[in-house]
Amino acid sequence: MERRLAAIMFTDIVGYTAVMGRDEGAGRRTRARHESLVREQVGRYQGQWIEEKGDESLSVFPSAVQATNCALAIQDKLAGNAELRLRIGVHLGDVTIEHGRVYGDGVNVASRIRALAEPGGVAVSGPVYDSIKNQPNIAAVPQGEQTLKNVTAPIAMWSVTGTPHAPAEISRVPAPPRRRALPLAAVLAATLVAGAVFVWWNRPTVGPTPIRSLAVLPLHDPSAAEDGAYFSFSMTEALISELARLPGLRVISRTSVTPYEGTTLSLRQIAAELGVDGIIEGSILRSGPRVRITTQLIDARSDTHLWAESYERDLGDVLALQAEVASEIARQVQIKVSPALQVSTPGTRSMSPGAYEAYLKGYYFQMKRTREDTLRAMRYFHEVIRLEPDHPLGYSGLADEYSCVPTHSWSIAESELWPSVPLEMIARARQNAQKAVELDPTSGPAHNSVALVRVFGDWDWAGGEAAFRRALELSPSRAWTHSSYSYLLGIQHRFDEAMAHMQDALRLDPLRVDTTMDMAALHAWTGDTEEAYRLWKQAEEIDPTYPGLHQDVVTGFCGTERHAEALATLEGANSKYPEDPLVLAEIAYCHAVAGEAGRARELLAEAEGLAGTMYVSPVSSAMVHVGLGEHDRALALLEGALPERDFRMLYLGLESTWDPLRSDPRFVELLDRIGIPGL
Repeated sequence: MERRLAAIMFTDIVGYTAVMGRDEGAGRRTRARHESLVREQVGRYQGQWIEEKGDESLSVFPSAVQATNCALAIQDKLAGNAELRLRIGVHLGDVTIEHGRVYGDGVNVASRIRALAEPGGVAVSGPVYDSIKNQPNIAAVPQGEQTLKNVTAPIAMWSVTGTPHAPAEISRVPAPPRRRALPLAAVLAATLVAGAVFVWWNRPTVGPTPIRSLAVLPLHDPSAAEDGAYFSFSMTEALISELARLPGLRVISRTSVTPYEGTTLSLRQIAAELGVDGIIEGSILRSGPRVRITTQLIDARSDTHLWAESYERDLGDVLALQAEVASEIARQVQIKVSPALQVSTPGTRSMSPGAYEAYLKGYYFQMKRTREDTLRAMRYFHEVIRLEPDHPLGYSGLADEYSCVPTHSWSIAESELWPSVPLEMIARARQNAQKAVELDPTSGPAHNSVALVRVFGDWDWAGGEAAFRRALELSPSRAWTHSSYSYLLGIQHRFDEAMAHMQDALRLDPLRVDTTMDMAALHAWTGDTEEAYRLWKQAEEIDPTYPGLHQDVVTGFCGTERHAEALATLEGANSKYPEDPLVLAEIAYCHAVAGEAGRARELLAEAEGLAGTMYVSPVSSAMVHVGLGEHDRALALLEGALPERDFRMLYLGLESTWDPLRSDPRFVELLDRIGIPGL
């Protein structure tokens, strides 16, 4: 007995009973020609002819593309033949093959679909349509959902026409185009069908090489409006996060797969560029309180479809659904999930639909990293807490935002959501991170937020390192944790360790712009300015709109042969955030080291004038005074920043900006008071 996912093709002869009634000999000849033609074409398209019963035939194929092309080829051969006309139906489903016979619900569905095809036509189900809709030789017209005999749920039907591709031209079934505009009814018809999409055909007797690295392409949500993209975004990220927890599996982060949304590249090309063995792609559909996720796993090394499945739940149970999908995929890629890990997997608690939708929106806007989107994210996380005060997700979301304060490249005017005092920011981060850990001790992101608080707020280096290590134990494939930890190591001049973790971050998330900028900063700290420059430009190429492109590295090029380029980048950031004191101070510094003291003072005054509405870092002002050669004033400002726990104080021992002060005993004493080990 063999169980497979297969494309099932049924054919039958139109008007066969009438032909047999008029002329039994003619009927037998018609049936023989039918069998001969179908057998021939099934063989050409790498299918398996199973049986013929009267005027019907049943065949199975490795893929929907092969089955549909075979059906079109059969109808093409019979074009204009009034004596032999066929109806053909194609469906994708789970079948069992035993002693040359095929069984399963998929067979019944394919038979019912065949009966609804037009004479001389080909009808396919929704899963088949999902597989063939990008084939340039095939056109499809939706026929709506049909209620089939002995089939529990309605089935989406499509009528297809076209010119069959020759078998030699058949290749991997392409992924569905992301963001393709389809009517909602068509999406519902195409997506709300149970079962798998592809078949692991003729598995070898010796198991394949285990998949040890994966990329999850953005889940396709064609029904999402512009402001509804948060759902597919967050679902993709959630699946990545769940998979990243599994031991022995490297999972590429979402930001590095986003550029492949809607790409025409083959999966093998995508896998080669990302350095992974396997690809997961699929689609999601939310309909009222219900959500359906359809995923498929492809071994990119052999271009083989290994597994596919659909899952449907109430929106409030999506967290459990994500864990289920991740666990099933892990099983399919031959990775054993230990019982302890399964029990401790976080986020499987149900959440009300309203609260979970608020969380998804919050996470969506959080990842955009802009000033406006940060405030929107915070509002949504507060809404999660209001609706689900005992669930960790809302608290961890807020903790992430407040813990991210060291990485923000802008300031926000004081509000109830965003205080202007760093100590208050850290206090809020601490409160939310501790609450998240209390509610879910197995949350890697929550421990990462605790680590950030300990490092940037408490200057507790040992406590921060312990929290980072715990976060990595729980989420070893989380790129941001690796890059955050590398900052702590870099601050302590443990550059080899820092570089290793930053390389892990880039390996896990090679196209994430802030990670690339972090690596650029690390090279700048070690004095490798050429590599820092290369990475800065690489980050700019990945996302020229990223708000943090001006930070860390760029000011190091002010006053050098790359001065004009650095100044242009800083002024570009100022055009996006014209009232950002940090950006203004950086531009002022660049003018100062170029000998343009007047312009530097004008910009510094403009930056400091914003202190009435937002936080203005004394460290930023001190940087400008260093550029102007006013060391006493710079040291006084740094002294004032010490009790404020200004996060930029932690980089005094690293950034080349402060080189003119390094021989001053007051500066050395200041570093001693910060207490960073290794300095």
